[in-house]
Amino acid sequence: AAHGTHAVRAIAATSHASAAAPSASAGEKTAMIKQLRERTGAPIVDVKRALDAAEYDEEAAFDALRAKGLAAAAKKAGRVAADGLVGARVGPRGAAACEINTETDFVSRNEEFQELVRGSADAIYERLGHDAEFAARVRKAANGAAYEANAEEASATTVAEETLDDFVKETAANVRENVTMRRAFVYALTEGSEEVIGAYVHGAISPGVGRQAAFVVAKGVSVDFANKVAMHVVASSPAYLRPDCVPKEAYEREMAVFRAQTADTGKPANIVEKILLGRMNKYYEEVCLENQKFILDDSMTVGKAVKAEGGELVAFARVKVGEGIEVETKDFAAEVRETVRST
Repeated sequence: AAHGTHAVRAIAATSHASAAAPSASAGEKTAMIKQLRERTGAPIVDVKRALDAAEYDEEAAFDALRAKGLAAAAKKAGRVAADGLVGARVGPRGAAACEINTETDFVSRNEEFQELVRGSADAIYERLGHDAEFAARVRKAANGAAYEANAEEASATTVAEETLDDFVKETAANVRENVTMRRAFVYALTEGSEEVIGAYVHGAISPGVGRQAAFVVAKGVSVDFANKVAMHVVASSPAYLRPDCVPKEAYEREMAVFRAQTADTGKPANIVEKILLGRMNKYYEEVCLENQKFILDDSMTVGKAVKAEGGELVAFARVKVGEGIEVETKDFAAEVRETVRST
């Protein structure tokens, strides 16, 4: 009976395809390509090939795309993943925050993906306790910054003899989108240093997982106050801890711009130098955490607020989903036309 059912379905499919092919206009074909692409998340080229092979029987093409399984998921690696989530974990060893990207916000709301992000932050944090070489690299971070692990290093983190890269690929296959580990920021607490870590996750959709995250390492302040500074970091996006942490290249680039702006003013050299000093101070107020106006009390800078608490800042990290990733905006109809022309 089962064999007969399959035969009936096959015959029906063949009959449907034979009837549909001659009547499908160019406009109808484009609509079917769009519909099947949205339904499967598969690349347009694969969708068109599947429909061509099935003589524009959508269900047969859908089944053919499903049958590709991981092969189809692997091809998604060519698409830009600029959405996603960040995860953060703080504990006695230190702190870790990671960014994992997806193509769409829809997948970011998927519970499996959220668990991947949370679990990855946890695993990278726990790595401080069992990977001595990794912990040593993390401890070498300087100039008020946390250690930044690139995609390869973060993905190599192991959990029960599997790497995070394995879990990322498995999730990509299940959600049918390109999923990529992008980076992680890590800080290892120094034993006996009396350092505390505050953290804040913005746009949290589950514990420790959201759209932006920051952690702040400090001494002589409460964790609650450090949490408030972390909130400030997310809101104000500082690039450096304080002026002496600004790289020489960045300083010289800004100074060159300011000098060019004052080159033809005709002002005396001593006046020009005062103008340059004022503009650099303004620059520091924009990019250095300690020089920024504190969002919870803009009558003082973050640095002064920390000193008022009797403490000092040691380091910080901030991560925002998709920041710095260039996304090409495409016209879908034009993309379909180009695909049809080239195949």
